[in-house]
Amino acid sequence: MLCCQKAVDWSKIRVTLVHDGTDPFPEEYFAGMPFEVNQVSIPHGGIAKARNWCIDHSEAEWIKFCDFDDMFSGAYAVQQMMDSLEKGQGYDLLWFDLIFDDHGKTSIRNHRDPVFVHNKVFRRTFLLQEGIRFQEHLTWCEDSAFMAVVEMDIDHTRIGKIVVAQPIYIYIVRDGSLCNRPEIKFKNLCSFFDRHCYVAAEFKKRGRYTEYCTMCARTMMDSYYTLMRAPGITEDTSELERKVWNWYAENRDAVLDCKKEHFERVLAAVNRERYDGGVITGEEFINWLKSHERGEN
Repeated sequence: MLCCQKAVDWSKIRVTLVHDGTDPFPEEYFAGMPFEVNQVSIPHGGIAKARNWCIDHSEAEWIKFCDFDDMFSGAYAVQQMMDSLEKGQGYDLLWFDLIFDDHGKTSIRNHRDPVFVHNKVFRRTFLLQEGIRFQEHLTWCEDSAFMAVVEMDIDHTRIGKIVVAQPIYIYIVRDGSLCNRPEIKFKNLCSFFDRHCYVAAEFKKRGRYTEYCTMCARTMMDSYYTLMRAPGITEDTSELERKVWNWYAENRDAVLDCKKEHFERVLAAVNRERYDGGVITGEEFINWLKSHERGEN
């Protein structure tokens, strides 16, 4: 990701590769690279565990999370980012524009997007003081769960934008990525449910009742999609159904107490993101909840 960049002063950068249950690479892999490379092997625990290791052990003031198959757009952009970090006093989160590459179709994402981790740099002391972690029980959506808690805990006056001449980061969508493999679609949808439950619980813990109710409604709407509408699911869904309805029993009042305008926004978001299962109506969703309470499913 970094080795192809030219004309950058790398003296302030050290790269640590955290191997998730695998052996380190041979040292000759890094011969001639213009920055120091350290390697650490930890017991297999997934990407969230690896990222948490970095939060705990880094000595840097700022942390940026990068996917191994993405890249920086160029040396000049990297240098501008580094210069901005030196001037970033008074901020706990800095964000910047990025290039979104979806199979060769590129666009510039020039908004902060509170669930996207890739166009952000975080002050490490903020993450440690607030106890913000990647959730290691999640196999998918661990980054959006992390960002949800960042948004809950951060003072929004301490968020700033890095303004540069060109987008810094290129986020690349690949067919073979963990998010896009058809054979693990159901596993990912199950992790999506776990992510929603975690975020709802965090809102509740902070006494943010409106957001808690909205997140509860979102959790059940996405569960409806997974259990009733998701195409191509052949796995046994009985265990997930049991988890969903047990969770609903504990959070039923919050689901039904979601404000009308928030309910409509959540419904629109679910339909936008889950277009392959057809459009869900509010009446259809409510009837599904009622049929469960009548013991019909």
